[in-house]
Amino acid sequence: MHLLMSSVEEGFVPGPGLSVAQTIFTFVVIPVALFAVIALFSWLISAPKEEKQQSSVSSIN
Repeated sequence: MHLLMSSVEEGFVPGPGLSVAQTIFTFVVIPVALFAVIALFSWLISAPKEEKQQSSVSSIN
């Protein structure tokens, strides 16, 4: 029994553990969502711009 208790530091009180759903959400869903948002944002900023057609009123041939 002493061997099992040796890994706990003196005065340390562990909190409740995470459920499987909480673990998956914390370590899979949130990072993937952040990656997708950052990738979308960077794509929108660097996406090729459409060329505007020059109007016959504002351009001289």
